[in-house]
Amino acid sequence: MSNVIEITGAQLGRLRKFETGIPYDANSKKAGKTYSRISFNQKVFTLDDKDPFLADLEKGKVHTVFLIEVEGTRTKPDGSTSTVIDLAFDGYVNNAQMIGMTNTEAVLQSILKGNFKAEAELSEEDIMALEQ
Repeated sequence: MSNVIEITGAQLGRLRKFETGIPYDANSKKAGKTYSRISFNQKVFTLDDKDPFLADLEKGKVHTVFLIEVEGTRTKPDGSTSTVIDLAFDGYVNNAQMIGMTNTEAVLQSILKGNFKAEAELSEEDIMALEQ
């Protein structure tokens, strides 16, 4: 079973892009494209350089990252193998998405608590929150 890791808050500072522009193997489906290596908790995962997560991470716009621990096999120079735990990127939520979800949740809670205003009574701010 895979373990999901959710990274948020100050822990996001532990994500480090330490190699970028690495070309994919010429025989792979992604030949001609490049990827980056990102570390977290002394483990590394890779991500296509075109993935929007990398730009959001660099600009400080990431709210939450989801990684999955997956079991892998490594072959040593002597031919023996060992089992290792690798990380795989499973998605992220940027700050704008989180604000939108929080606003939507607030409107839904208002409805559930009976405090919801009829549309004619909604302020411009309420309508903007509903449209997100």
